Amino acid sequence: MEQHKVFLMERSLVTIYIELIWLINWGIDWMILLLTQSVLCSKTKWYRICFAGFIGSVIVPLSLLIPELYLEAWYVKVLHSCLIIIISFGFTNLALFIKHLFTFYFMTFAIGGGLLAIHYLTNTEELNSYYSQLQPTQIHGFFVLIGFPVVYLFTKQRMDKHKYTQLKRDFMYMVTIIWREREVQVSGYVDSGNQLVDPISKKPVIICDETFLNDSFNEQELMELKQLYEQIADGDITPHSNKNYRLVPYQGVGGKMEWLIAFSPDKLVIHIDKRNKIEVQQVLIGIRFGQLVGDHSYHCLLHPKLFQEVG
Repeated sequence: MEQHKVFLMERSLVTIYIELIWLINWGIDWMILLLTQSVLCSKTKWYRICFAGFIGSVIVPLSLLIPELYLEAWYVKVLHSCLIIIISFGFTNLALFIKHLFTFYFMTFAIGGGLLAIHYLTNTEELNSYYSQLQPTQIHGFFVLIGFPVVYLFTKQRMDKHKYTQLKRDFMYMVTIIWREREVQVSGYVDSGNQLVDPISKKPVIICDETFLNDSFNEQELMELKQLYEQIADGDITPHSNKNYRLVPYQGVGGKMEWLIAFSPDKLVIHIDKRNKIEVQQVLIGIRFGQLVGDHSYHCLLHPKLFQEVG
């Protein structure tokens, strides 16, 4: 039995090793299905994805060995993709099936476009001189074997980052803080780990960073706050003369008792959506110098207790 097929192209013999092409395509289909599973968080067995990748790669040697089957027709490819999805994830309902199918196509186009971009990006004279020493099938195999895992890992990393960002956005709201006849809007994030409550007034405490401070306080007030912050950092927590602020104790890193500067705003409004909002007056705002998060996506840590009334 022949292990490869020989074609005559432009007066030169080109040897195509079907086994190698088959294995490469099997690996590519398997990785794309893994990426589809990761993006949609689908639960399926690993051997189903592996077998679906095998079924997906079968079309390549068949189209080379038996060209009269017309496997390159678009409707054959669509039916073949549907079979791959059913083998990988099963069929629960039509909506979920279409979601898997379209995501599979999107991942295929994304990785294919990434490979094409890398090809043009690395298409330099030095690489061309190196490629000229290789056969055409070696060039394609060499490029795919190296380029595809790189594009796969990059795409998966970006998709995971996108999922994390989307999840974070589900807990982010615009917040309006009114104090001393000043109205400041900041983006807030609901932090389930924030259970800080003032032990005296029993008011929940939210934490705002320096971006909020710059919009809410003038230079003199900021200077007073920084002096008070430095005083507390040095261990001096004696009662201070400024009655607009209070000190809230909390347990810091390592179980050490620390103190947070806080004030009581006139009103705090959390905008759930365009029509619904939560207005709170019984709340304290803790001050933190610096940024809460490096990407500046939010500047306020909201207390989960503020959302109890709306579930």
